[in-house]
Amino acid sequence: MATFSVHFDGDITKNHHVSVRVLGNTYTRMQAAIDRAFLMEKHGRVVKYERLSREEYEETDFIAQYPREGGIILDAFKESGNRIIDRIYSTTNYIYERAVRGAFEEHQNIAQQLASRRDYVNRVGQRTPPYEQYFNERSAEWRDAYSNRSILKEIAPLVNQVSRHDLENSTVELVLIGSRTNLPLHFDRSIARNFHRISADKELGPPMRAHVWIRSLDIGGKTIKPNAKVYNFASGKEVVLHLFDQAGFDALHPYHGIETGVEIYACPIMEAGGFDIEGGDLMFLRVI
Repeated sequence: MATFSVHFDGDITKNHHVSVRVLGNTYTRMQAAIDRAFLMEKHGRVVKYERLSREEYEETDFIAQYPREGGIILDAFKESGNRIIDRIYSTTNYIYERAVRGAFEEHQNIAQQLASRRDYVNRVGQRTPPYEQYFNERSAEWRDAYSNRSILKEIAPLVNQVSRHDLENSTVELVLIGSRTNLPLHFDRSIARNFHRISADKELGPPMRAHVWIRSLDIGGKTIKPNAKVYNFASGKEVVLHLFDQAGFDALHPYHGIETGVEIYACPIMEAGGFDIEGGDLMFLRVI
C-alpha cells in the first residue's frame, strides 16, 4: 500500500486546524504531483500540457483519510500506488538535499544570457546547429529533468506555504511511503524557500536555427513581455516564442501569418535543467 502524509505544525495551524486555503492547496498540489508521476511511470516522460485520459483517473485516485492532530496531519493511501509515490520521493528528495545544503547554481540574469547568445549567433551564423539536430537526438538528460520539473513545480508551492513572513515558526513534513519506507522530508521556512528557488530555476539553452510559422503575435503590456505562438516545423508542434522586448516584436511583425514561415535563431528556455524538445518554450534571438 502506498501512502503520503503532509504534517503542518507551528503558526500555520490554529488549534490543530489549517485554513481551507492551505488544505485545498495541499490536496490539489499533491494530486497534480501524483498525476505527473503517473505519466512518467507509464510513458517514461511528461510532455508539456499533457493531461490524463478519462481511463487514467482511477489509477491516480488516492483516498483521503480524516486529518489527524499533532499540528495537522493529512493522510491518503492507494493500494497500487507504490511506483507513483516512489517517483515523487526520488524526484523531491534530490532537490530537498540540495535545498538543505543551500546548493545553488548562480546564473547570469536572462538579459545577460540573451546578450551572450545573440553575440554567439552573430559570430557563428549558419553554423549554429539546427533545431532538427536536437530534436532527433532527444536528449534523455533534458527529457528526464523536464519530467522531474513537472513534479517539482507542484511540490514547491505546497511546501512554500510555510515560508510566509508571518509564519516564522511553521514547518511542513512530507512522509512518502511506496515500495519502501523513506525518511521524512522536513521543511522549515529556509529550506522551503531554497527548494522553491532551485525548482523554479530557469536559464537559456544553446542557440539553434529554427523554421517557424508565426500564428499570432502579442505585443505584451506592463506585466507581460511580448511573445508569439509559432508552429515549429521541426517538431510539428505549436510553441510559445518569447520576444523579451519591443525590438523582438518589431523584427517578427513582417513575417506574421506567412504560411511558408521564417527562419530564426532561438534558444530553449530550460526549467530546472530540463526542456521538452517537442513543445517547450523558446527565446527569440533574431531573424536569419
